Amino acid sequence: MKALRPILAACVCAIHSASGHPISVTTGTVDVNETKVRAEITVMVEDLALFHELEADEQRRFSQSKLIAASKAHESFLLKYFQIRDGAGGLLSGVVVGRDVSRIPTEGVLQEDAMKVEAIYSLEYELQVKKPDFLTFLQKFGGQESLVPHVMEFIALQSGKWLEKPTRLRHGHPYSISLDWNSTGDSAPLNWRAVREKRRNELERRLGIASYTGLYSYLYLNDQELRHEILVPLLTFEKWLPLQRADPEFLQVEEQDAVREKISEWFRSRNPVEIDGVSVKPVLSRLQFFGLDVNDFARNATPRKVNVYQARIGIILSYPAKSPPLAVRMEWESFQPYAPFLRSFLFLHDANPVEHFFLEGSPFWEWTRTGEPMPSRSHEIASLASASSFLESRIANGSFLVLAFVFVVILFRHVGRNGFSFGTATLLGFLLVAVSLMAYQFLQSSTLARPDDEALEVHAAALLKNVYRAYDYRDEEDVYDALHYSCAGEFLEDLYLGILSGLRMQEQGGSIAKVQKVEVRDMNILPEDSRDEAVIDCTWSVTGTVEHWGHLHTRENEYSALLTISLEKKENELGKIKAFEVTDEKRVRFDTALRKLEQD
Repeated sequence: MKALRPILAACVCAIHSASGHPISVTTGTVDVNETKVRAEITVMVEDLALFHELEADEQRRFSQSKLIAASKAHESFLLKYFQIRDGAGGLLSGVVVGRDVSRIPTEGVLQEDAMKVEAIYSLEYELQVKKPDFLTFLQKFGGQESLVPHVMEFIALQSGKWLEKPTRLRHGHPYSISLDWNSTGDSAPLNWRAVREKRRNELERRLGIASYTGLYSYLYLNDQELRHEILVPLLTFEKWLPLQRADPEFLQVEEQDAVREKISEWFRSRNPVEIDGVSVKPVLSRLQFFGLDVNDFARNATPRKVNVYQARIGIILSYPAKSPPLAVRMEWESFQPYAPFLRSFLFLHDANPVEHFFLEGSPFWEWTRTGEPMPSRSHEIASLASASSFLESRIANGSFLVLAFVFVVILFRHVGRNGFSFGTATLLGFLLVAVSLMAYQFLQSSTLARPDDEALEVHAAALLKNVYRAYDYRDEEDVYDALHYSCAGEFLEDLYLGILSGLRMQEQGGSIAKVQKVEVRDMNILPEDSRDEAVIDCTWSVTGTVEHWGHLHTRENEYSALLTISLEKKENELGKIKAFEVTDEKRVRFDTALRKLEQD
């Protein structure tokens, strides 16, 4: 690490030059390899005098002997108040393996020079698990009740290579890093541009979560709801609302269950929303406790105990809209030193996200619909047979009936005048032919003439897409009403539940996917075995998305089914699906991605 000291010193100076703050009394560097963590902590003489209550002599000088003794006592101080935790929250045990006090002169140090002279400590921590995925660092120099909150300028390395730019460890604020052991063979970044590029790649891997201790807010607006999703570190939330726990280091699963309602009520009462001028009460969709693993909130993680220095609360509040919103207004009421503002990412319908900052002097976000009004939804589809052709068949059938009546009258008159004769037989035969034609026409008018295969395929594809469009609604009754345009029969409830199950993403807590695309891949019209229906062996794919916490989950499933389409001219049944038998289903793909921020 000695070779890195000039670089680290330059980094620290650069930070302070940019911030305008005086140089901190402590700097720290850690280097993580597969089995241990090596740390180097540089302490100013001022720090030794402050924390060990040294007194200067009459010449305002700290003696060398007192400083050497304080530097020795400072070893246990560092081990106690500089802490490293693994991904499970376990505290690593450390030892001091070196102390360099050669910079302390024999004549001692004047008070005004106390920030110019330093002692350097080398520490080692054994890893309980080789190649850890995460580590969390925390400094509490001075203790929990320290009257002088301390700052450590800090940088983390992995096998001698930069992980991230230098950062500040504030007193009591944990800082976590993610370690990727599959890329340790890459060359080290040579400049800050390379570091920024590495950071961009790391941000993609973390699904947009740049800081493990940051407060994140996501607002999603669509035609059904405004949804507010919040990721907040547990320690940050506890500055608003302290939570009870038996172990100060961990929150157990049963304790999480006990405080769930308390947390949700706190958020519900401090996040007022108006939709079209009406105050809307939120519905709690989800509340979970997450660890450091990004996959915890990218899927429906199993509840488990969490370390308070690493835990985050994820909460989803839904504000339902009775109709597509025209105007929305939201207020964020809660500010504190740990969260002096709220940075939100706005996902407005299908547009790229934009940023909005809720500030204490400006705690509102307002949105008004612009452009053309939303077109009304319609789930009606073209029928296989037009009303006019059906009417024409009825007219033709009526004409045969009138004609048959006329012949019956003529036949009776003829028999009455001439008795049964050859002419009578001729008229009777003609009448029988007319009745037969009438019966045939009646049968034809109650069953649609079978369309050709191309027409059936086009119609079946339209029915399938219309069925999935019904799930644009979230209310069950609205979905059923929309399904009635495409389906008829007693199987409707089974169909509704079956498709709903296919759209449900268990990886996302059972959220229902928004259907983006329905693509018919194959159709096979089965041979005709009934005049009143057509059976089609159909294969299609459905692409759906669920978006939470700023990242988009896309799933594509493929289905095969036998669709039975009614050809009977019964009321509200002609051309609709009357049976739906799924014969195969499989997942084609599942992707997770980020929607990019809209660029200015």
